Amino acid sequence: MKRSTLILVTVAIVFGAFVYYFEIREGKPRDEAAETTKPAFNFKREEIASIKLTRGGQTLMLENQNDKWVITQPVNTPADQSAVSSLVSGLVDARIERTLKASAEELKGYGLAEPAVILEIKLKNGEQHTVRLGSKDFSGLSVYGQVDQSQEVALLPVSLLNNADKPLEDLRDRDVFGVSQYDLSSLALNNEHGRIVLTKQEGDWKLTSPVDEPADETETRDLLSDLTSAKVAEFVSETADELAKYGLDKPKLTLTAQIQGGGERTLAIGSKVEERYYAKSSDRPQIFKIESSLYDKLNIKFSALRNKQFLKLNKDDLTKIRIKNPNVTLVAEKDNDNKWLVKEPADKKDKEITSTYRLFDPLENKATEVLDKPPASAAAKLAKPAVEVQLTYKDGKTTALKVSAADGDQAYVRVEGRSAVYKVDKKVVEDLSFKITDLIP
Repeated sequence: MKRSTLILVTVAIVFGAFVYYFEIREGKPRDEAAETTKPAFNFKREEIASIKLTRGGQTLMLENQNDKWVITQPVNTPADQSAVSSLVSGLVDARIERTLKASAEELKGYGLAEPAVILEIKLKNGEQHTVRLGSKDFSGLSVYGQVDQSQEVALLPVSLLNNADKPLEDLRDRDVFGVSQYDLSSLALNNEHGRIVLTKQEGDWKLTSPVDEPADETETRDLLSDLTSAKVAEFVSETADELAKYGLDKPKLTLTAQIQGGGERTLAIGSKVEERYYAKSSDRPQIFKIESSLYDKLNIKFSALRNKQFLKLNKDDLTKIRIKNPNVTLVAEKDNDNKWLVKEPADKKDKEITSTYRLFDPLENKATEVLDKPPASAAAKLAKPAVEVQLTYKDGKTTALKVSAADGDQAYVRVEGRSAVYKVDKKVVEDLSFKITDLIP
């Protein structure tokens, strides 16, 4: 064996032995860093009974009441559960990265002579803990602090300071209505345009006043979302002693909701001030301001919430369709293979309709407006309809409707058995005025 080869083999053996001894035999990889941090506290989040937070000369008391956080000082009000949860998580998960010895004079340099925030934690078993937070370190990723009675300076995660260094306004609950839209079973709205009542029935929202009919799904969902996600713009009074001062003795708008499982929640909106409105919710004593955008949304017209789909079409349950238009009278039936076959006109009998979308898509359009009192021009147009449609279902029930000729850019639809007339885009009547050759290749 050559000398150079022998040297390489020897080096390899030595290196292998080194790796075995230090990496494998010892049972711990060299590059696995030893744990150098330690928990700041050893309690769990569910063990915390209260947190006293002092910052900028203001003291704020948070208490856990029946697993809900409330502020009891300087005001008595629900807390923002998300904000307090972040604070609690920061305390429970806080780890001391390292500690530094410091004299009383050196504490000033760490911002601990006059801490930015002092947190006093009381557990349900009576045990108490304290953390004082000062300045951030040079990296901005840590904060200098003192835990409990320790005289040493601890380096803690800066997130603890970020979650704690907040004023009252950032820690109090700012939900305007305080109820999830999924917890609502009905909604009564009195606004500048009258009274509207929405009721949830079998998971769907329905108008029950001033008419009894399905509600527009999109408009209703947007209304409920805007209401239940709205935040208080500003608190103006912690008590409701002077309702008249804010126009809340005779509110411009009121909304009353029934909550699933029982209970009721009311929102009253009073006078306008600049671009906001004074408001009060029945679940809290405070008077606050809301953005004008919420008022505008709640000041909705009844017509906007009506279901503008003139026909709820379930194609799976259909067995027969008859359409009479200026070009053809079509009768088609669905066979056992779910194919639509022509029965009339006779010269196309039993031919399969491949372009079924030409039959059904126009019937699934939404109206631009629902007319309870249609103008004379609409009635005249519908007296001599351009298109007549009759649908037959598996249970033998039928739905019939008439579509007028175009009236400018629009047309009218009347569904048998309904008094209202639906104003639609003229494209509906144009699409329904097909020829038989448009359906069969």
